[in-house]
Amino acid sequence: MVNKHHVYRVGQAVLTVFAVITLSFGLIRLMPGGPMDFLRARLRRNMVQSGGEVDEERLHAQVEAYTNVQPDRPILEQYVNYMTSILTGDFGQSLWYREPVAGILVDALPWTFLLMSTAILSMFVIGIVAGGLMAWYEGSGFDLSLTGVIMFLTSVPYYVFAVLALLVFAYQWGWFPISGRVDPATTVGFNVPYLTSVLYHAFLPYLSLVVTGFGGFALGMRGNSISILGEDYIRVAQLRGLSNNRIAIRYVARNAILPMYTGLVISVGTMFGGAVILERLFNYQGLGYFLVQALEARDYPLMMGGFILITTAVVIALLFADLTYAYIDPRIGSGQSRESYGGDVSLRSVLDGLSRLPTAVNRTLSGEVETDHAELRAKGVTLPSDLEDDSDADSIFRSTTDTKLTRTEQLYRFFDTWIATPFRILWNDWRGRVGMILLGIFVVMGVFGPIFIEQPGSGEYERLLLPFEKLTVPFGTDYTGRSLFAKVVHATPAMLKMILAGSVFATGVAVVVGLTSGYIGGTIDRVTMTFSDIMMTIPGLPLIIVVAAIVEPKSPYVVGILLSINAWAGLARSLRSEVLSVREQANVEASRLNGLSTPTIIGQDILPTVMPFVMVSFMNSARGIIFSSVGLYFLGLLPSSAPNWGVMLNSAWSRGTIWRLNSVHEFIVPMVVIILFSFSLILLAQASDHLFNPQLLAKHGKTKSGETLEGAQPSDD
Repeated sequence: MVNKHHVYRVGQAVLTVFAVITLSFGLIRLMPGGPMDFLRARLRRNMVQSGGEVDEERLHAQVEAYTNVQPDRPILEQYVNYMTSILTGDFGQSLWYREPVAGILVDALPWTFLLMSTAILSMFVIGIVAGGLMAWYEGSGFDLSLTGVIMFLTSVPYYVFAVLALLVFAYQWGWFPISGRVDPATTVGFNVPYLTSVLYHAFLPYLSLVVTGFGGFALGMRGNSISILGEDYIRVAQLRGLSNNRIAIRYVARNAILPMYTGLVISVGTMFGGAVILERLFNYQGLGYFLVQALEARDYPLMMGGFILITTAVVIALLFADLTYAYIDPRIGSGQSRESYGGDVSLRSVLDGLSRLPTAVNRTLSGEVETDHAELRAKGVTLPSDLEDDSDADSIFRSTTDTKLTRTEQLYRFFDTWIATPFRILWNDWRGRVGMILLGIFVVMGVFGPIFIEQPGSGEYERLLLPFEKLTVPFGTDYTGRSLFAKVVHATPAMLKMILAGSVFATGVAVVVGLTSGYIGGTIDRVTMTFSDIMMTIPGLPLIIVVAAIVEPKSPYVVGILLSINAWAGLARSLRSEVLSVREQANVEASRLNGLSTPTIIGQDILPTVMPFVMVSFMNSARGIIFSSVGLYFLGLLPSSAPNWGVMLNSAWSRGTIWRLNSVHEFIVPMVVIILFSFSLILLAQASDHLFNPQLLAKHGKTKSGETLEGAQPSDD
């Protein structure tokens, strides 16, 4: 039966497709000095080279035929004609192939769908099974060893594993083909030789995705299952004498898998976007392969067509997954709108509240959160008679700690609460300790390394020295005699800038949108979540590639923000879900009844509660920036103005160093650096779960006078 949720999701999918087509129209038409000018200049050059005169009328006709845009018509008419052409399947003509774009892409779509769908389903199934087993045997050697292996594999970018798979399984051992999607000698059709050849060519890219991608599902399933194992109904089932298999399948797995299905839905867009890099490496002629080719040839009609078709395929896949989720979890299909705690909230009031949020958060962190009872009376709140006295009112609305502290004591309290205590908690967890050490090494390398290590120069050392062959060049040298250690050091600052800018942007936008939407609800919630869903649906890498091809960013900060252009959307929706449960807690309800303002409630009661999730998400955003930036620089899809790890990989790959044993270290060194940096972030993300555990905070947090954070003297035992 069709319900409101189905109608809403179908309407949202249609709106997303229209938004993407509109975006492609704007990029191809409105950018000054962009695709339209490039296309016109290229066609004019072709006319001159063919020996004929430039016919402006014919030039306009060719531009219109290639792009479905009439340059001399009003913008609105151009948009209507462009939209009509796209919706009827006319994507224009490819400049490079001189064929209709639609024909090229329709031929490529099944190959991408085959590769991505099988990889995503395999990752999900393997991750669910592995995570469930790890939770069932929690704390055992099996759990600890498999968790360590999974965290390491998750640290390896899929394209790095793909390169290693090509080197070992295809080039060295010859078990699999190096490129292509099928053996051209086989007869096309549903016959055994053809289908075998298809699977044979797709196996290495499939393996690269599954091996490096199932870990996220496994760790998530493990965490969900462990939390469910502590529920009362599990103990009741055990007391009833139910078998372990039945409890594991009917009670634990069934409830733990629901949040994982949401992760599966969100990962669809990411995985299809990842096809861009993977298909290019294996010359696997799917949608991503042709998108990269279009970028390299500046074939804008093919580029925009590929972007639109990839997004449409993701929209359809997400729609299917979301509608099936409504049957798995009937609660999602209720279609009931949530209560709005903001009343009739206007955009102006929201912006005004958000402008005061940092102040509220800062007062909360320093232990100064309070509400003037006179302000409450002005809002119509009736105070009990015993609170009419100013001091009593202050005592009920101030935090339990003494707010009459000197500035030095306040700074010490802030340092102890938000720096020293988290550090002690992380240091007592081996994951946090190792993660902080590794991350600290990279930060020191990026900040101070370029000051003490000179820029590497050609001929400075002997060519192609192996790592640790000489102590002066511990990582060896490249083909020109430059120190790889010095290259890594001078490539680190640009990476840190990109990671910091992108992570702060994605996390900051997600926190503002998710917390505001989840707490206020109503119209604000519907509008922001619809926009978030649209941004989350658009595959990130294709969008980044198309935008970067036009704006050509050079600054690492700009590149970092560009790489997280839609990464905030999934985090915002997840934060909103967290706030939906947090806002029903007793302390939030009490603050709301006492008349505290929305920014104060968010900063005082909600933000600290969801901070563990925010911290983990920040680490994951940083990993996403690393993987995306290195991958795009590796393939030369981003302009490089400063050295970074991706540029080092690109330089080594373009010279074919990976295929020669005496030079393979030139590729392996930056690859190991990337893996170690990602591994440090994964360890910190895993350890950050404990940062806001009240028992650990009480144990490790000390005030200046030696009291615990709760204000009580620590016991002797």
